[in-house]
Amino acid sequence: MKIRSLLLAGGAGTRLWPLSTEKRPKQFLSLGGKQSLLRDTYERLAPLGGDFFVATAEAYRDLTLSELPELSEGGLMLEPFRRNTGPAILCAALRFERDGDAVTAVVPADQTVSDPEALRAALRTAAATAASERSIVTLGIVPVRPETEFGYIESEPEEGESAARRVRRFVEKPDLETAKQYLGAGNFLWNAGIFVFRPSDLIAEAARVEPELLEACRRYDRETGKGAAETYSRLPSISFDYAIMEKAKKIFCVPCDAGWNDVGSYRALRELLGCDANGNLVISSPDQPVLTVGISDSVVAATAEGILVFPGSRESDLRDAVRDFLSGPR
Repeated sequence: MKIRSLLLAGGAGTRLWPLSTEKRPKQFLSLGGKQSLLRDTYERLAPLGGDFFVATAEAYRDLTLSELPELSEGGLMLEPFRRNTGPAILCAALRFERDGDAVTAVVPADQTVSDPEALRAALRTAAATAASERSIVTLGIVPVRPETEFGYIESEPEEGESAARRVRRFVEKPDLETAKQYLGAGNFLWNAGIFVFRPSDLIAEAARVEPELLEACRRYDRETGKGAAETYSRLPSISFDYAIMEKAKKIFCVPCDAGWNDVGSYRALRELLGCDANGNLVISSPDQPVLTVGISDSVVAATAEGILVFPGSRESDLRDAVRDFLSGPR
């Protein structure tokens, strides 16, 4: 079975400033590899054999095509405004249903995996399950530590290492003690935001759990020109998890152990790239050498956009600090 791929590449990646910026967010960067995260994701999924589409902001049209010259103009799904993953995926599903209703994998373009074949095997299992069960299927990452920065998926008891399982519920980011319990339970998986479905099945489920959002997406789908942008601007900003997955009745999950990293924080980047002998992650260009003396367990990132220095224990403060810094006088 060929699997259509929809790459989500519209995020701003502000948690990795100054590496990731509004003009060039992390999906267009090479972080630990030779190619951009977007390019790596494309090549990782290409063996699935289906058509490719990329949902991204209109501002990133040229960046996307420069990274993926194979992509046709028809493969670009440009969002005039950021409205999170719920509208982006539903609007794509409406188009895909008209174009043959092929089983579709939705994959963020800013993640890494060290075992691409394991990811593809999980996606193929998910696609077969989506087709046979007429359901939405999500990939769940097998946890390797008690993680408090990810949401979790609680599944039915294990029936096999790679078999699809019924989902009991989606769980918000837990505290450390709860995360430790999840790790030991064996049926809790990290929510990677990777979904597989036949578009018609997703649309039918959306009609049941989010009819107003679906109808708003239908109005956008029918619009053209300036009217389309105005219609999209009125869509709610809501994630696919909140809009659909947490309300849906029949959801399956396929466990995936592929060396996954969401590259969504400096802590994730420290895990991906490694640190020096003092536990520091230091990133700079070759013509901008950085010397650290007397500091440990910290991050130093220096680019033309700015210089960031903070102790690793304070990463939870980073989002607000960067927002205030970029919006204030300098």
